[in-house]
Amino acid sequence: MVDTVVAEKQERSAPPPGTRPAVVDCDVHPILTTPQAFLPYLDEYWGDQLIGALSPNYEPNYHPRHSPIAQRPDLRTDPDGRAATRVEDLVADVFADGHTDFAVLNCLYGIQQMHQPRREAAHARALNDWIAHEWLAQDDRLRASIVVPQGTPELAAEEIARRADDKRFVQVLLLGQSELLYGRQINWPIWEAAEAAGLPVAIHLGGVFRQAPTSTGWPTSYLEWYVGQQSNLEAQINSIVSEGVLQKFPNTQVVVSEVGFHWLPPFVWKFDKLWKSYRHDVPWLDRAPSQLIREHFKFTTAPSDGAEEPGGLDRIVDRMGSDEMLVYSSDYPHQHASGPRQIEAGTSDSKLIDRIYRQNAWDLYQLSVPGTD
Repeated sequence: MVDTVVAEKQERSAPPPGTRPAVVDCDVHPILTTPQAFLPYLDEYWGDQLIGALSPNYEPNYHPRHSPIAQRPDLRTDPDGRAATRVEDLVADVFADGHTDFAVLNCLYGIQQMHQPRREAAHARALNDWIAHEWLAQDDRLRASIVVPQGTPELAAEEIARRADDKRFVQVLLLGQSELLYGRQINWPIWEAAEAAGLPVAIHLGGVFRQAPTSTGWPTSYLEWYVGQQSNLEAQINSIVSEGVLQKFPNTQVVVSEVGFHWLPPFVWKFDKLWKSYRHDVPWLDRAPSQLIREHFKFTTAPSDGAEEPGGLDRIVDRMGSDEMLVYSSDYPHQHASGPRQIEAGTSDSKLIDRIYRQNAWDLYQLSVPGTD
């Protein structure tokens, strides 16, 4: 069994002859600024509902508008001064460095905050159709995540299956704060559908806001909310591993996006330590949580949280215990403390940088481009 798994992994790690693994920007955010954009993609009933409700806007406000973290100052903008609202601007910015081959679009428009299940599902379909026609069709270097109505797992599974044959959609998108933890059996239809489609699941900073975004109530500042996102992702990883999702769906791959990764080693250390005491409580865990996390989880490089400092990337990779867990992201159009590619300054190991830019993304998405370099 182990030899078979190793052989399959080696086969996946080899791109077709005459090609190389693509450099993939794994977290790019197109912005939908007006709900009227949905109208061509909604049926008559839901279009009438949208108009009748005076077109409420669910564009999320995760960062203070016009702050540097919300939008880098050097980006191309629309007439309203906003970046990432037009495909031509996004493409020009994201591919400007000449080193990126593909970009994965994670649209964070808040359809998950529509608390009526059928409405949420209808708008998820419309959002994915909008992405396909208005963005993916405009540039063949763009890929996207399938946005799902995560409040109703059966409907989410239907949307995954609907889009699975369109290979431009390369993963499923969930938000870090959910109504019920993702490991809970009620959410298993999502994992089942993603595995059947051969798609990884990205869990991105953000939330459905059906309850307070922290376990102890509502924060009153952006700072509190943003820092608290880490604990949400820790809870989700804990749940996915502890509830046996990775045993039930062994081909599952998870991408944790825009929450950093420096917090992972101490979290995993504590997880392993307590697992040894509570193994009788989770008998289906056939190996240590740290091993399962290394096998099934990847983390985007933005924000890099100090890994761009000399030797910083080497230290964190050593503490993570694997060079296969980080994938490149720019988090366009957001700006963090360091630029997207400044993480290269954190190591002198060119093979590590190549793995983060290319090989680890290949393991997720199987994207290749001509060239043997």
